[in-house]
Amino acid sequence: MSIIVASTMSDSGKSFVTTGLVRILNAKPLKIQNMSLNSISTWDGGEIAFIQAYQAWGAGIRPERYMNPILLKPMGRGVEVIFMGNSLGIMNGNEYYNLATNALWQKVSQLLTNNIVIEAAGGIGEPNFIDKDITAIKVMKEKGIPAILVLDIDKGGAFASAYGTYMMLPQSVRENLKGFIINKFRGDEKFLYDAIKWLEEKTGMRYLGYLPFLSEAPIMPEDSMNIYNFGEGDAEVVIIAYPYMSNFNEFYALAKSNAHVSFVRKPKEIAKADLVILPGSRNTLESLKWLVENGFVEYLRQKTRNILGICGGFQLLGKKLVDPYGIEAGYPIEYEGLGVFDLHIHYNMAKVISMSSGVSEYGEINGYEIRRGVVKYLNEKPLLEITLRNGEKVSVEDGARKGRIVGLSVHGSLFSDGMKKLLKEFNIDIYSQSMVDEIQQQAIRVEQFLRKYLHIDEIVEIYKQ
Repeated sequence: MSIIVASTMSDSGKSFVTTGLVRILNAKPLKIQNMSLNSISTWDGGEIAFIQAYQAWGAGIRPERYMNPILLKPMGRGVEVIFMGNSLGIMNGNEYYNLATNALWQKVSQLLTNNIVIEAAGGIGEPNFIDKDITAIKVMKEKGIPAILVLDIDKGGAFASAYGTYMMLPQSVRENLKGFIINKFRGDEKFLYDAIKWLEEKTGMRYLGYLPFLSEAPIMPEDSMNIYNFGEGDAEVVIIAYPYMSNFNEFYALAKSNAHVSFVRKPKEIAKADLVILPGSRNTLESLKWLVENGFVEYLRQKTRNILGICGGFQLLGKKLVDPYGIEAGYPIEYEGLGVFDLHIHYNMAKVISMSSGVSEYGEINGYEIRRGVVKYLNEKPLLEITLRNGEKVSVEDGARKGRIVGLSVHGSLFSDGMKKLLKEFNIDIYSQSMVDEIQQQAIRVEQFLRKYLHIDEIVEIYKQ
């Protein structure tokens, strides 16, 4: 009783469909390998991709490490490999795939039990990756778990790519492809009938329904391919989308606010903003270089500018960033930040991964931490004291405020009362509930949407094979 949600390409809607099916099938989410800079802490301090935690919370269950056993975080000079919530260090492609297809697969394969909806990675069937694909191909080949394809018809070529993928796969794997969903369709379903019949006859896969095109994604985006501007308020909030931007889905707290939110890449686009956000970054050095090269620094240093920096964005606002082990940059280096706050950032080998809560003069601030940067205060006053990490009492100074510029290390904090109160001073009113409550409401709507359009009985039948 398990099923794989796969596709012929990235950004086809696999995460969206998986979110709904986890609820419908009363199952647990699993993505064996996810490449993403959006991550979050589990209750016990393990780091997993945000979207798998999202799918779990959406189904009313607690996110666990096994739901994303392998998380890959690209950083320019290689990729950080997270296994079962813990970092294995930085590797190149050959090092990772040698490890993944052997030692890691042996451990991951033990997680393939009943009652799971497995989200595949990217597009299956690429000839250079068939032997390396442990997210779907190896699962079908060795475990016999059935799969369905989500086809993005909006980009064109959906039926051709489905047939091509089917023909490229080994016969033993083809047999596991049981059905297909047409996603992002505009128009009358009857115009699909000839193509549906053709694909069914050529492959033996069953048509499982279509999903209409939605102008705005109903779930928080997983990666930078999915980001979109949102909100209809009068206040202008801009998020600078520099390289290695991470955890940007936390800003969808502003989806229920008096703001219009834009992701920008040109300095002139921040000129009239009521609030400029510097998001997290997996490589602060490269993000800083990009800010300098693209002319953002002059704009950011204007004293009338309202700025919010979170985690890596907060670190960039400091005077000096010291990376003796090459944790962020990929090689040992010490470099100057934007110099707004009189503090230094030191990157340690140890990584803080936690669901965190703290207190400030504005009230409680909670969320999650994913960082190695330690704040060394010189002549700044901390914004808050972090008092709980993964349920354990701590006392850690964090954040800073200088006039109209604010920074802190806690991701997801815009959903908390303290940050909502603080941002009122910048005329930003946030009406969102807690992050988990908002996720559950979105997941319920996704389930209802899938039930309306898909052949759920046939999907359940495939799941139970």
